[in-house]
Amino acid sequence: MRRAWVAVLASVGALGVIAAIAVAQTSPPTVAVTATPTSVTLPATPVAAGPTTFTVTRQGTNKGLNVYVALLVPGVSLDQLQAALRRDDRSGGESALGLVSIQASLFVSADDTSRSVTFTLKPGLTYVVVSEPDTENGPPPSRGIGTFTTAATANGATAAAPGATVRMRGLRFRGDRVLPRNGVVRVTNEDGVPHFALAFPLRRGVTTAGLRRAVRSSSDRAFGRIVAGAPYGLQNLISGGDVVNDHEVSFPKAGRYALICFFSGHEQLGMYRIVTVR
Repeated sequence: MRRAWVAVLASVGALGVIAAIAVAQTSPPTVAVTATPTSVTLPATPVAAGPTTFTVTRQGTNKGLNVYVALLVPGVSLDQLQAALRRDDRSGGESALGLVSIQASLFVSADDTSRSVTFTLKPGLTYVVVSEPDTENGPPPSRGIGTFTTAATANGATAAAPGATVRMRGLRFRGDRVLPRNGVVRVTNEDGVPHFALAFPLRRGVTTAGLRRAVRSSSDRAFGRIVAGAPYGLQNLISGGDVVNDHEVSFPKAGRYALICFFSGHEQLGMYRIVTVR
């Protein structure tokens, strides 16, 4: 009889462990965000902290839309951030970046209706979400700005393992050299400065040396000779300090791409790398 009870208790214990693992591996909840060139629609109630997927739907424009999720630097108000953005628009400066820590961002292109990114929300904070129409030159003609808060409680979710990881560290792209055409790519910014990652499809036969020459030439004509189409926005601008974004990607085609960060002249310092998408 004692052995029978031991067996039962062992089974119950195993089931408890399995249940605990199942709870620990709950998928991140999804927050739906609607972004336009002039507005951002966000949850009215606090969002639980922890890994969370933000699915941004683009509306009100047939052009691309940049969306940023940021934390204000302690002591900085939303009014101060908006004033800094207006000053930067006039001067071409980047002072507003010193007032925030961009925790997640994405680019919803004109070919996409929506796009998703997963990142970890911190408890008990107010986040600022900014949408900007994509422009080739000059400041955006308008912005949408909204806020949401996080609860003190955690959601208990665990982010799924990505298909590949791109690490931005030491003004270099590191990590996997092969990325999924469709799947999840984790991008980490481990530097103390902001970065982004554009993925340019390359013409056949382009080498790292050829990419280096084209980038360092600062010549549009030289760069045009090595690329085979418009870039794919793998990662929009995020701040440094171990910021992690899991992007649901859908590259237009398989092949070789050049990852490049043009922020603040980082490409001239060697922040480019050839990867394969398949």
